Amino acid sequence: MSVQNGVVLISGWSTASSVWDTVLAPLGDIPVVRVDWWDGLLDPEQALRQAAATVNARANNPIGTPVILVGWSLGGQIALSAADMAPELVQNLILISTPVRLLADETGVGTDPAALRAMRQGLRRNTDLILKNFWAEATAGDRTGFDISEVFDAIIADVDSKTLDKGLAALGDTDLRSRLPHIQPPAIVLQGDDDRIIGPQAAQQLHDGLPHANAMVINGASHALPLTHPNVITEVLQAVLASQTGDGEAAL
Repeated sequence: MSVQNGVVLISGWSTASSVWDTVLAPLGDIPVVRVDWWDGLLDPEQALRQAAATVNARANNPIGTPVILVGWSLGGQIALSAADMAPELVQNLILISTPVRLLADETGVGTDPAALRAMRQGLRRNTDLILKNFWAEATAGDRTGFDISEVFDAIIADVDSKTLDKGLAALGDTDLRSRLPHIQPPAIVLQGDDDRIIGPQAAQQLHDGLPHANAMVINGASHALPLTHPNVITEVLQAVLASQTGDGEAAL
């Protein structure tokens, strides 16, 4: 019996699962489960196991069939953690604008911890302002003419400031550098060349640290690739899906 690997997608900080709509629209009826980042944050392994069970049931696949796991930003960190904990459930990783470590390390590369603290404090005073400022920065490097104001209300998750703060706390605390060599599933890393949230070094860190990774840096692109370059993500997904069935080459 042929197996069509299902796809599990984990959204980025502050976004709802609708952020994947444009990515998935051209893919037709492939089996998909979307995981909200706040659910994945609680227990990455359990979130993956539940999502894999659901997507395999939809696809009529045998129990335990591995999935194509896609994560964006914080969702990418969650995907990496889940793949580390349950590698047998991951056929391929697609990591979009994903930081290995968000905060500045001993070399000074990364986000200033004071900036993250200010962002967390601001959530309690004016959540809407913090979100708008974040997304202005997240799309600032884009050179396609994308206007975040046109989709802002549709893609922002309906969660409270405490939940948003938990996501920022996780971003501040997470450092996956020591775990990368243990994460075995093949990975494709996508990042904009003008990503002002995590910096251009993030894709290189993933490429160098993961045992089986290829990186694609997209010119004229920002942090918000699922919004500004959904066609690129769709094409990568199509290539990975085709490689599983023997109908095409791997994406990179």
